[in-house]
Amino acid sequence: MQFINKPQFKKAVAYYRHSAEDKQENSVPIQREHAQRFAEKYNIEIIHEEADEGETGLLADRRGFEQLLNKWVLNPDAPHFDYVLVYDVTRWGRFQQTDESGYYQFQCERVGKKVIYIKNGFPREGEEFISSLQISIERYMAADYSRQLSDKVWHGSMRVSKEGFSAGGVACYGLARLLLDENKKPIRILKKGEHKMISNQRVIFTPLNDITTQTVRDTFNMFVNDWYSLDTIAEILNEKGILSANGGTWNNGKILRILRNEVYTGMIIYNKTSKKLRSKTVKNPRNEWAMAADVFEGLIDKELYRRAQERLFWTTPSKWKRGVYMIEKTKKFVEQEIKDLFIKQGIEEDKAEFNIKKFPLAYSISFVDGDPLKKYTVFVIEEQTRNYEKVLAISVSLDKKELIDNVFLIPTSDFNQCNFCLFSEQDKCHSEYMIKSDKIYESVMPFVDKLTTSQNK
Repeated sequence: MQFINKPQFKKAVAYYRHSAEDKQENSVPIQREHAQRFAEKYNIEIIHEEADEGETGLLADRRGFEQLLNKWVLNPDAPHFDYVLVYDVTRWGRFQQTDESGYYQFQCERVGKKVIYIKNGFPREGEEFISSLQISIERYMAADYSRQLSDKVWHGSMRVSKEGFSAGGVACYGLARLLLDENKKPIRILKKGEHKMISNQRVIFTPLNDITTQTVRDTFNMFVNDWYSLDTIAEILNEKGILSANGGTWNNGKILRILRNEVYTGMIIYNKTSKKLRSKTVKNPRNEWAMAADVFEGLIDKELYRRAQERLFWTTPSKWKRGVYMIEKTKKFVEQEIKDLFIKQGIEEDKAEFNIKKFPLAYSISFVDGDPLKKYTVFVIEEQTRNYEKVLAISVSLDKKELIDNVFLIPTSDFNQCNFCLFSEQDKCHSEYMIKSDKIYESVMPFVDKLTTSQNK
């Protein structure tokens, strides 16, 4: 757009932004050229420039942007100027709340500094409303571009992860990132901060085969086979002078992160948490993870990992003793109830007891881990239970008068390669799998009918 009355002898501060995802035509030097040509055309003197290189426009906490506002626009002692020159709305920001973009522009204009988007030019006299409407639409389009790009990146990362390759990030302690060529042949180990250069190259994990790799293996063996506590393992590693992932000393929290990391079995896992568009990090339920098992040489075998998870649950001695007792008590009660159902179906008592052994049952005790508001439940099944589509999972209460806390109907596909499934009360699957008390009978009967039919053949 052109304007009618050209401003004379005005001054401006220019702002430029170029993110890592932007194309070269949005580089800071090119934005500067546009600003200088615009200023020359309209007799404007650019007295200062601020720039952000490699900075996302999703947030306002960019060094150049903050200095523009705090040291120039809102600073009463700053030299006088009339305009803030920005190449276009996207350079100002891709705020997901478009009102946030308008808020920062209003801060400028409230103190007499008009924000001019060079690509749009000055609005024609009498067309200020149309110009404002156009800018509002461009703010929405700028935000939507980031949303679409985020979705494309997410879907691409999910696909790559399911194929067994790393979707980005750093390697876990004891592992390295191995670069593969277009034919999936190894090229070299990537150093910290290095990334693939060609889009159809891939990255996969591999053991570092150094002291860190051995430390991971030793940690699992000490915990599972030697029955050392987390504190004892940390003390042993510190006495040996072995550094943790961040170069510091070990503590039970760091040991715990090693023991809970399923990646060490040779598995790629993606989407355990989400933080799209710089929003708050959200933990995702296991059925939303992208996983690929046995895609690289694991540091430990699956059985060792499974035993570690079982022991982690019972690290508190009091829970161990009371838990074993309560599970056995609940098991007898549940199996007697199911046995009665078989007998009502005309199955003889000895055959009913035989069917109970085939019944897809799993037991667990909910536990709190760190945050008292987050209660977790972990179930472990036998390999033969995978012959069923679902398993009847019973959560046992340690502290209530009732034996049973909750009953779940869990797809066996949700159990990982080590045959265990863990979720918290905050996970969507908790409510999806939980059976209401008045629905338990109709959830159990399909299993009874199936085993009864098999028995009568």
